[in-house]
Amino acid sequence: MSVDLEATLRQPITLAAMIEQTRTTLSDLLGVTDVPDLEVFADRQYRQGARTDPGRRLDAAGLAAAVIGDPIAPGESGLSGGVHFEIDVPATGDGVSLMVIDHRHEQFGEYRHRCAVFSPDRTCVGVVVATGLALAAARLARGEYLDEEIRMVRPGLTEPDQVVDQTRLAEGGSDFAARCETYLRQFPGLGGWPRDRSIPLTP
Repeated sequence: MSVDLEATLRQPITLAAMIEQTRTTLSDLLGVTDVPDLEVFADRQYRQGARTDPGRRLDAAGLAAAVIGDPIAPGESGLSGGVHFEIDVPATGDGVSLMVIDHRHEQFGEYRHRCAVFSPDRTCVGVVVATGLALAAARLARGEYLDEEIRMVRPGLTEPDQVVDQTRLAEGGSDFAARCETYLRQFPGLGGWPRDRSIPLTP
């Protein structure tokens, strides 16, 4: 089962701006001032689910130069073009995969022309960070926030500021991972999912 969160991209944004806005958005959602660093990687390689190349971490200059929301050339099949990044939360070990897709060669409708798809680790931290990323991208790119798979908020609530206003926690507590869990537990439809607060530590 997929648990993606999406943002439609109506104008280009830099990854630097997205990460900065994500930290602000997570602070707003969770009522905390201390949001852990997020690191962005490109060119990671996998084989049968195992990472074979750690990729390259984008520094400040790389984040400022990386733009999403511009046209993407179609793949060899002639279908939608896409670019891929991974966002790590080193403080907890969780992560989010980002796929930016240009649907201009397929019949998805104008409102999904280009989108950023955030696929989190299935932990409270992973899902909340993906939520912050999707809300931040939608805010900056003047797009819509789409939660069609996890369904934390009622159908049709796609305006990022409304989502933040209706789901934000009151200020309190400084443990980021614990606040992520508290945020998700407010949605009874999730039935206590995800079970794990963050990536379990290896013994």
